[in-house]
Amino acid sequence: MIKSRLTKLSNPDSFCEDTQPLLGLVNASFKNHTQSTDKTALSGTYGDFKDNHSLKVILFMCLIVSAMLALFVLLAWQITPSSVLANPQHQTTLLLNVIHITGVIINIACLPVYCLWLNRCCKNGWLLNPPKMKVTPGWAVAYYFIPIVSLWKPYANMLEIRNASFGMRSDLNNLIPIWWLSCLALIALTVAQLAGNLASNPEIAAISNKLSIVTALANITVNYLSITVILSITNAQDKRATELQR
Repeated sequence: MIKSRLTKLSNPDSFCEDTQPLLGLVNASFKNHTQSTDKTALSGTYGDFKDNHSLKVILFMCLIVSAMLALFVLLAWQITPSSVLANPQHQTTLLLNVIHITGVIINIACLPVYCLWLNRCCKNGWLLNPPKMKVTPGWAVAYYFIPIVSLWKPYANMLEIRNASFGMRSDLNNLIPIWWLSCLALIALTVAQLAGNLASNPEIAAISNKLSIVTALANITVNYLSITVILSITNAQDKRATELQR
């Protein structure tokens, strides 16, 4: 299954076909932004409507670059001899480690931008459809960093923002649960891989190395789904705000 997935990802034609829906979202977002009127006149519980176009573009670029780096490292692992990968001082191994760490740093750098985007989208949700909203903008971000409740509260809050953004439309109803389960799976895989890397048992270390392939695939999947959620919600809020001004 992993080899078939890697073969599909390494095929430029197949990869382009897979990314067509995502590129359509990007094109629609830029079109909506350039054609939209001034929405700052709208005001709600948490002030004026927040234009998140710049944050959306930053997150899109960072997540795409991070996913591409993860894909490159994943493919390089498959074609590089195991004897080379086993030598941490080899130039190829060092280069792959640097690229991998760069992708991780980019993902971490996305976190404060994502938190700001989420906070502002929550404020827009209170403006566009207050009856759909329960969580406050501050708690929408804080729940991500509170143990236990962080397992389900961010998902519930994202559903509230989705409902306020799309109204009666069913967009993202099925995608958001998949996105959140993928996020939880990525966290679990990352923790398991780190624990395996720290283990002194050679068998556990070997399992950890194999687990890194699954973790890389999960990282790429989460980035792709996150981009879709971010673009869709931002575009929907811009569209709803434009409609309210008519």
